Amino acid sequence: MAKKIKIDFSGVDKEIRSGGRAAHVPEGDYLAKPVNAELRKSEKSGSRYISWRFQVVEPKKFKGKTLYDRTSLKPDALWNLRNLIHAAIGRNIAGKILNFDPEAIYGKVLTITVEDDEYEGKIRSQIVDYQPKKAYGAKDEDEEDDDDDDEEEEEDDEEEEEDDEDEDEDLEDVDVEEL
Repeated sequence: MAKKIKIDFSGVDKEIRSGGRAAHVPEGDYLAKPVNAELRKSEKSGSRYISWRFQVVEPKKFKGKTLYDRTSLKPDALWNLRNLIHAAIGRNIAGKILNFDPEAIYGKVLTITVEDDEYEGKIRSQIVDYQPKKAYGAKDEDEEDDDDDDEEEEEDDEEEEEDDEDEDEDLEDVDVEEL
């Protein structure tokens, strides 16, 4: 006869899903935060990648849903990890050599763009872009106000270029986890 085992399911998502753990959400932009990452190696190619788990923060209707993505560590694919880090902490780490600890960006809220993708006959949500948190909802506003903001955007671009130069200097010998 089996002994009873006490198991706490209080943190388990109530949604019953088959064939995988990722939620399916409508295409579009979401605020989300990385909550877990694992360094993995592809069985087929032997290349390394980071497997990410994100939790949706906004819109409220999808708050708490889990989405997954991978960032390859192949040199020609590092742009995606660069974009993720930039979206999470606002720093462009291109051209730097860093000791990156994925936990350094856990909980950092950023904008993700999700599109539908078919895999083995099932539709799933795939993260296709990372942007800073401030980009959430900005696309619709930008389309409406495009003509009015041209001069302001030029001023903002100049300020951002100055900020980027300062940030690049600060990053010379800094590990991401110290940011």
